[in-house]
Amino acid sequence: RRGKTWVLLLDVDEYIAFNTIEDDDPPSPLEEAPEGVATLKDWKVMHGRIRGRKRAQLFGLYEGEGTRNGTHIVTGAIRESDEKIVYGNVVRDDYGTRYFLHDDSTKYQDPKKVLSQAPEGIPTLKSIQVRGPKLYGVIYNDTYDNPKKMDGEYTHIQIHPKLKRELLKSGNIIQDSQGRKYFIENEQLLWPPHVNASQVLRARKELPAVSEGKTILDVIERYRHQFYFGSCLQIPRVLYGSKESNYQPMAPTGFNDKDFVTLRYRWHAQKGNFDVNKFQKTIIDVSRVPMDHLEGEQAYNIHRPLEYFCRADVPRFATSLFRVNHYLDSYEAYTYRNDARGNKRKGCMECYLKKGNGTDFAVNDNIRPWLRSFVDEVGEAKAHVLLAGVGDFRPLGEETLVDFMAEKGGKYVEV
Repeated sequence: RRGKTWVLLLDVDEYIAFNTIEDDDPPSPLEEAPEGVATLKDWKVMHGRIRGRKRAQLFGLYEGEGTRNGTHIVTGAIRESDEKIVYGNVVRDDYGTRYFLHDDSTKYQDPKKVLSQAPEGIPTLKSIQVRGPKLYGVIYNDTYDNPKKMDGEYTHIQIHPKLKRELLKSGNIIQDSQGRKYFIENEQLLWPPHVNASQVLRARKELPAVSEGKTILDVIERYRHQFYFGSCLQIPRVLYGSKESNYQPMAPTGFNDKDFVTLRYRWHAQKGNFDVNKFQKTIIDVSRVPMDHLEGEQAYNIHRPLEYFCRADVPRFATSLFRVNHYLDSYEAYTYRNDARGNKRKGCMECYLKKGNGTDFAVNDNIRPWLRSFVDEVGEAKAHVLLAGVGDFRPLGEETLVDFMAEKGGKYVEV
């Protein structure tokens, strides 16, 4: 069933939380350009040296007053730092010109206003990509070529240089340079949606506290018809460092706050600072992903597992209902893991300290009540069994597991 099969892709040092509104939140993206500010669409960042200094410039389609409207331009050197050159922001170049950065990676269309299938006699193009004057894609029901292309065959067509980019969104009919019509398959339900910042802000004010016992799926179910999450829900991360602090103990009787990274560490990096927090994590609704995208292919990467369905840029913090708390943890825990990065971690105190730079921006306690709620939900005895060994970094093995379970009043059973 659609919307019922969500797969959360997190690492063992990450914990998802409700993105409730807080004083240190970064600003929300704007929905449109302020009066008197031009819009830049299909924009790209170009880094280089300008007058001897490393600076960024933008290349994109200019929409505004004057003779440049509808033309591609290169801006002057952008004054803002890289972390502020993101969609929904207004940036200024060294000529004093301001530009509103359009959100190019999402769909703006209402699914009710686009075609759900091709009219009779018109071929369908899927999985399209534009490269210069050519549009590439997979064709179905070819009625033009002789011999006709096989269904599912990769092809390309020549498009008119003045073809409006908006028409290349799904559910539309386009014409090639010869006037032949093609239907762009309606993949509206597959692509990341454009999220209205003011609507999300209202929803974030209603998000439950961790102590209320609500789940991530509860929130998805409540808002999925209001926002439509798409098939790849991308979530910003916040890195928590290893700075210790005085705190009010929140662990129930029989548990110790220091054994739980989510209770022990409270200091985190500045929200929205990509240099420290790095890339997003995702929840995939596999019921919306065609099987041919799941079979026989490796994930693009853990941050963007499905390249076609997950947007390339980092999601804006203010437009997410969730966030992922990423914990550096103690040096003992950091070097304990034996993963693909294990050799880099082992014995590298310099790596550990470097990774923790910038993680003392603010304190947050919102996730800390989870343990008490968990114990109340499952009962103290079962909680001890399920959490056996937490905070203990002895090498794992059957003997160690037996000791863990015995200490917690449980029993190790080989399956």
